[in-house]
Amino acid sequence: MNNVEVFRPRNGYFLAIWGFFSVSAMSYVNILDYGLSGGLPTITWGLFACCILYLLFIHPKVEFGDEGLVIVNPFDRITLGWHEISLIDSKYTMYVIHEPTGKKFHAFAAQAPGRYHIRNVHPSEIRGMKLSDKGSIKAGESPRSNSGIAIAIARNRFMDFNQLSSAQKLVFSKEFNRLGTIISCGVFLVAFLTTFLLTN
Repeated sequence: MNNVEVFRPRNGYFLAIWGFFSVSAMSYVNILDYGLSGGLPTITWGLFACCILYLLFIHPKVEFGDEGLVIVNPFDRITLGWHEISLIDSKYTMYVIHEPTGKKFHAFAAQAPGRYHIRNVHPSEIRGMKLSDKGSIKAGESPRSNSGIAIAIARNRFMDFNQLSSAQKLVFSKEFNRLGTIISCGVFLVAFLTTFLLTN
């Protein structure tokens, strides 16, 4: 893709770092209390927890390009061209509808806020936004939310694409995150075996 813009929320990094710190602290305390061999199960389960934290909070992102977008979720990667997208909206997360199949693809990285979030949005924050005929926005379109930011970027890129008749097109694809799944399952197996062998 050309002119790529990556969207990844900062609060995901904060949650992941907080989780890594908590797991490290628990592992350190267990080693102090029970020694390295006694704390080994906690270390291995902690590594598994870190894998899950990475998949949930750091790995997800949305890549916007001139030709389309790439949605990277914890366990899959979806590539869609703007020419095949019929709707960009939000429900729980930002989602797009793939027109040829009618399937809805959610972006895990662009979480939507609760329904009452919109009460805290000031009118000046939505100036210049392309609103519906009702002149209002949903909570998921709020410029303060991750989904709202992602939707605004996506809709602008979508409009830019439709104004360029010679724009290139992306081929739709959906790939499973094999590497992340294999690593997580491998660490889980090691943690399970470590716990089983050292407690029997």
